[in-house]
Amino acid sequence: MKNVLFVVDERRMGGVSVLLRDILRFINKDKYQIDVMVLDNNGDYLDDLDSCINLIYGTPFFKVVDYSLKEVIKSRKINLIIRKLYLIFLLKTKLIKRKIVKERCKCLTKKYDVEVAFKDGITAVFTGYGDSIKKYHWLHTDYSKFDSAGNYKNLFKEVYLKFDKIIAISEGVKKEFLKLYEAKDTEVIYNLIDVKKIKQDSLKEDVRYDKNKLNLISIGRIHPMKGYDRLIEVLHELDKNSKLDNVVVRIIGSGPDEELIKNLISKYKLEDKVLFLGPKKNPYPYLLKSDCFIMCSRYEPFGLVILESLTLKVPVLSLEELSIHEIMNKKYGIIVENSFKGLYNGILDTIENKNKLQELRSNLENYSYNINDIIKKIEDLLDE
Repeated sequence: MKNVLFVVDERRMGGVSVLLRDILRFINKDKYQIDVMVLDNNGDYLDDLDSCINLIYGTPFFKVVDYSLKEVIKSRKINLIIRKLYLIFLLKTKLIKRKIVKERCKCLTKKYDVEVAFKDGITAVFTGYGDSIKKYHWLHTDYSKFDSAGNYKNLFKEVYLKFDKIIAISEGVKKEFLKLYEAKDTEVIYNLIDVKKIKQDSLKEDVRYDKNKLNLISIGRIHPMKGYDRLIEVLHELDKNSKLDNVVVRIIGSGPDEELIKNLISKYKLEDKVLFLGPKKNPYPYLLKSDCFIMCSRYEPFGLVILESLTLKVPVLSLEELSIHEIMNKKYGIIVENSFKGLYNGILDTIENKNKLQELRSNLENYSYNINDIIKKIEDLLDE
């Protein structure tokens, strides 16, 4: 059996955690002894991994890896601020290499045949300066919009060349990454989803909506990149124009913008039309009963929840983003300009043209997402 290590920075609910959970659910555990390194034990996702998979946690040094300097300063915790400034110093000076070697010795007890840095940013540094025989790095980011390594470009130009292969979740992600960095080899492996489990979980709760209303939903991390503030502003404008009288919009998720979104809903007196439901470990019953899913992100490298929505035969309204045309065509959803105006017109058209949603839902009866080829690609990678 090959010893395989997957490295993530934290385990809060989000697309990366969901994807890793599903990959670990599907790959053949008879071929691999799998460990998962969580640098900062922040969050409660990945609790439901198979018992044969070992969770390992990083040292206190990694406590601040998934927080920005701004977030740490806002916390007013002196020890966290000092740790963050120390980490930034090490990254800027490239002294991080020595530190990583020392910290790995404290939390890892064996050498791995394969190590996968499964998230953009610090996991690449952790794995790149490690001693595993094969090293792979998964890319989840639209590098034309956000480069998590941008403040430390010289360091990451060195780090990325240490990987045997870099995996991008879409052709768009690969293309934008290669505009900024060199790599020995790159490959695209699309995200997989657990189709069977999504369908089963969607039936675990009897969610009931008012069928006389148009029920819209959006699910994701409540983060600036996800654009929920812009969504609320659009809904406010639609409400001023008396377009939300028979509409209910549900938002599921949590994150740093949570209070901002709640305050905007309250400010615009939208409480009876925009329902903020917070985080849900099983959002699928709510998605299943919705008339349309809204992807409102300012940028989105690969909308995993779009695949989940289509799997449940729920049409999608998506803003134009990096990989949307790779994962959805206009038979199954509506794609609009990524702007306030685009989102406004898209939702307005959805409200006023219910026949369009019925047509899309009818088309979705023939929709399927084949994950077998994706699983084979992942196993082939681990077997190289």
